[in-house]
Amino acid sequence: MTSIIDIHTHIIPTQPAKAVWSCMPSDVAQITNVEYASIGIHPWYVTCDALSNEKDILEKAILLPQVVAVGEAGLDKLCSTPWSLQMEVFLYQAQMADRLNVPLIIHAVKTHNEIMMLRRKLKPRNAWVIHGFRGKPQLAAQCVDAGLYLSFGARFNAESLLCVPVSSLFFETDESLLPIAQTYQQAAQILSMDSKALQAQVMQNVDKVFFNG
Repeated sequence: MTSIIDIHTHIIPTQPAKAVWSCMPSDVAQITNVEYASIGIHPWYVTCDALSNEKDILEKAILLPQVVAVGEAGLDKLCSTPWSLQMEVFLYQAQMADRLNVPLIIHAVKTHNEIMMLRRKLKPRNAWVIHGFRGKPQLAAQCVDAGLYLSFGARFNAESLLCVPVSSLFFETDESLLPIAQTYQQAAQILSMDSKALQAQVMQNVDKVFFNG
């Protein structure tokens, strides 16, 4: 496996960087076109009418060899989806990821406290990864203390990065066209690390979390 990896992108990945393509049940036909994928029901798009069908698709797709994570699942206080429905779908996906012992990729908007409380309550054996973390240093430290991994994208708080142990770090592009290598390079400078040393550490994290290394 390459020494650099993007753990969350909505753009079907190409070389040289490897990536985990994040998709929804409606995208399942394209999973065979990628090396690694995560699949989940995003809180923005949850509807009662479609939920049963999406769960059926998800239950089958999660067994495909390309799928290495569930998500992005999440909780979002700014979206129009009713909170009770968001919670129902999040818990469903969290339990699925725990059952399969694969990471849960999490979309969190003003819900980090709720997610930390749920992790402490559920005590899952699998990793939970907050994707696209942009919060302040205090929140970053609290998330790590709660056992969460944090993934940083093209825009992030440099002070927060410094609060996260490198053993709890990932990097991603999400919907950005910025090459993932630039994010690694920027992070390495902030952390006063050699870029290749940071890449090697994150690959250890990937192996441990995504591939049970």
